[in-house]
Amino acid sequence: METSEQRVKIAVQKTGRLTEHSQDLLERCGLKLTRSKDRLFCYGENMPVDLLLVRDDDIPGLVSDDVCDLGIVGLNVVEEKLLICTPD
Repeated sequence: METSEQRVKIAVQKTGRLTEHSQDLLERCGLKLTRSKDRLFCYGENMPVDLLLVRDDDIPGLVSDDVCDLGIVGLNVVEEKLLICTPD
């Protein structure tokens, strides 16, 4: 049996414009997902990949803190985080 350390965790926006597109992209790549009862976690049935469904503003921090291995965000979130991290 696989441990959670062997599974890739991807943070995805739980609601919004990118939610459906992100999940569709991963499913077109062959990933079959099962949602948890709380609908905040999707388990990859056929690949060691799981999705965490979170607020889009939280995704960069989850990746930065190594809670998730990858994150899918819009350009607006990337630009906002770059502005915060760029010294004056």
